[in-house]
Amino acid sequence: MTSGRKAGITFLVVAMFYAVSSWAQAGAASGSNTAAVNAQNASNVCRIFFQTPKPGGTAAFEAARKKHNQFHASQKDTWTWNTFEIGTGDMTGTYVTSTCGHAWKDFDDWEKKMGKADAADAGASIGPTVVGGNNGFYIYRADMSLAPPNQPPAPITSVTIYTLRPGTVPDFIDAIKKVNDALSKADWPKTSGWLQLANGGEAPTFVLLNSRQNWSEFAPLPKSPQDVVTETLGKEAADAIFKTIRETTARLYTHAATYRSDLSYSPAK
Repeated sequence: MTSGRKAGITFLVVAMFYAVSSWAQAGAASGSNTAAVNAQNASNVCRIFFQTPKPGGTAAFEAARKKHNQFHASQKDTWTWNTFEIGTGDMTGTYVTSTCGHAWKDFDDWEKKMGKADAADAGASIGPTVVGGNNGFYIYRADMSLAPPNQPPAPITSVTIYTLRPGTVPDFIDAIKKVNDALSKADWPKTSGWLQLANGGEAPTFVLLNSRQNWSEFAPLPKSPQDVVTETLGKEAADAIFKTIRETTARLYTHAATYRSDLSYSPAK
């Protein structure tokens, strides 16, 4: 998620309009304190892996991914690993595999149980099929999201990545929550959630995820978010909120990812 972000000022303004068109969530009050936010998100840690197959090697990669999922089944892994295929943008053709809904300590326990064996199996099966990859830890910010964590994957996810200017995180979060509060009073689809990068890439970074059932759901709603915020809070307040979002955002990048159930793993029930 942190590569291929090329956006000038003109693109940033246009993309910002597109991105906020996806907002459909209401967050907690702007003044939420750190302890309360941490407690709310204590079991919302995700680890997300990005892997790009070798040129012409997509079929080999997918076969290796399925084989590695069989390893998880053989180990009776209790975690869910969902895989998505990026279909637009500079990262087209990259596969994303994530596991979410964990506390930080859970990763220590999982590593002790099967970390070395998992790394060895993945290295032997998936390793030869990819040109590279990376991974990072993200927090699902329930306090910024209407959609609860750990929802079933949608057929398509619209992804908008915000890389912020240093020192601007509190202002950005405050502005997002003000927009959310206004949108929550309108009849917007409540299909969105925010991730915050905790470790493993350029920071500060926030990721807006929007669930889509099909491509037609990418069409804009009759009113833009700025229309709704203006109607709710007035033009002066709305202009100030969106000015804050623009000024705190250094780069903006979007792509869409299709859920691949055939490449995902869920523990037996």
